[in-house]
Amino acid sequence: MDRLTANAGSEADQAPSALQLRVRMLEMSPVFGELADGPLRALARRMRVVGLPAGDKLKIGADRGDSVVFLASGLVEQTLTDASGKILLTRRRLPGDLVILPVQRAGDKYVTSIDGLADAVLLTLDRDSLIQGLGPDVEKVAVALDQLWTQELAAVEAAEAQTASRTAAPIVAFFSAKGGSGATTLAVNTAAALARSYPRQVLLIDLSAPFGHAALFSDLIATGSIASAAKAASMDFERVLRQHIVYHRSGMGVLPGTLRPEEGDLMTGEITGRVLDIVVSWQRVIVVDLGTSLAEAALAVIERAECLIVVVPPEIAAMTDARRSLAVFRDIMNVPDNRIEVVLNQRVPHPPLDRAAIESILGRKMSVTVGFDDSRPEDATLAGGLVLQRDTSSLVSRGAIDLARVIVASLKLGV
Repeated sequence: MDRLTANAGSEADQAPSALQLRVRMLEMSPVFGELADGPLRALARRMRVVGLPAGDKLKIGADRGDSVVFLASGLVEQTLTDASGKILLTRRRLPGDLVILPVQRAGDKYVTSIDGLADAVLLTLDRDSLIQGLGPDVEKVAVALDQLWTQELAAVEAAEAQTASRTAAPIVAFFSAKGGSGATTLAVNTAAALARSYPRQVLLIDLSAPFGHAALFSDLIATGSIASAAKAASMDFERVLRQHIVYHRSGMGVLPGTLRPEEGDLMTGEITGRVLDIVVSWQRVIVVDLGTSLAEAALAVIERAECLIVVVPPEIAAMTDARRSLAVFRDIMNVPDNRIEVVLNQRVPHPPLDRAAIESILGRKMSVTVGFDDSRPEDATLAGGLVLQRDTSSLVSRGAIDLARVIVASLKLGV
């Protein structure tokens, strides 16, 4: 490692422009992005610059001093192996990426190798630098790094399960014509309910724009997105897409469409179709949260969805929007009626419209009715989990389980 260290602590290394670039890299990271400017600058000053020439290899175990490694420039491939040398995961890292390392509790079970595919520059932080730079914030960062490592181990398990299952997965899309209808809450918990039957083989794609919250609701740290994978070379797209999926302990994977609003323009119908072509080959069920969007990416999903879940709250304005949306699906997009399931989500304790009135307005029977669950879904999120896991008797949990049953029956999925 020492022979690769390039100008650590040199004048150029501490120049304002270099420090600003490092601060920006830290700000864009899922682990450090919420820190104040002071700690970020303190970390930037403590980063060591490591040059990794093309063809060279750097091996890092949990016994090393490095806790954090960023790729500043170039191209590298990261390989995770067990103690016997068996390859468990490979990751293609792009500039700005955080290289996820084994944490100290992993002991000597795992080794990460970083291979230079092109001349690369790495930025590293050891444990002492983290403690000195972060002060009281170090515990929060340590918890996040530990969670990233846990997500990597879940990805290893998922890769094994997905290798064994090569059937084309049906697509289930969640849509609501009105924001705040609870579509994301239902999509996440329904995907988790499906994952009970198909662990590591249910993928939730979050296309809700401009702000998707599926990873947040699942208490996961999103490390990338479809939009960021789209920036990779064409030959690397599938590999990078796979590594941006983060896995929940329920067994479902979550793939964000975007991480920032400015990435929304990258979510075209063409890129969405390309993603669907890839993921259906190594999952059992694909669940897509569209939010309220009927943009190009959403239309590409709806055209291919074998089951379209339309979530409606019992509100007058929502009825008008839902009726118009159903007309678009039926008359313009030619979605067959038997592919549409309408779900009534009671978001208030005393709704102005009852189920019979809503069915009369929409001209459709409700497939599932989810009762008012007070603040239980939000409480579960604040506590770091899904309501389905924390309280299976809650009304949202029961609604998600009922909806999962409807989906299984509609798609004729086998166990």
